Amino acid sequence: MFALSVVGHPNPASFSHSMAERAMATLHELGVDVAHHDLYAESFEPVSGGDELVQTHQEQLAAADLVIVFHPNWWSMPPAMLKGWIDRTFVPEVAYRDAPIGEPAIGLLRARAALVFTTGDTPPEREVEVFKDPGQQVWTVGVFGFCGVSRVVRRLYAPVTSSSLDQRAAWLDEVAALVTAEVP
Repeated sequence: MFALSVVGHPNPASFSHSMAERAMATLHELGVDVAHHDLYAESFEPVSGGDELVQTHQEQLAAADLVIVFHPNWWSMPPAMLKGWIDRTFVPEVAYRDAPIGEPAIGLLRARAALVFTTGDTPPEREVEVFKDPGQQVWTVGVFGFCGVSRVVRRLYAPVTSSSLDQRAAWLDEVAALVTAEVP
């Protein structure tokens, strides 16, 4: 099994990075081959340039059995860096193939599952009730669903800045459990 892990948070001390570290440790314990990318540490070019790195990301996305994404929820969206990664990596003939007008695109990703872990400061209930949880729609329908991934699990951990160490430990345990559940 091959997993692709991507973190899109500029602060290496963030909870997004803590979740990514826990997921990676869990995957390694389970004997899974993992490619991990910290977009900010790699200086991923979200608009243009860096074509060799972009090609590596595309190849790993196409080969992944499991894709895991970690990011903060800013203004109900992923950071621009992560949006640029999607724009440059989830491209035609890698992630999907266009279909005739009026028909859905043909998803090309081999991943059977995707996990998306987000952090924020809006309580999850408010995110759903007031904002209609746009992140859920973006990842499950607009990105992974469009590209053929049928199982997408997304978790919002919030409010993160006021969370206790015990709460964060419980969230990290949930990350590990969700990752474990996706490994055959």
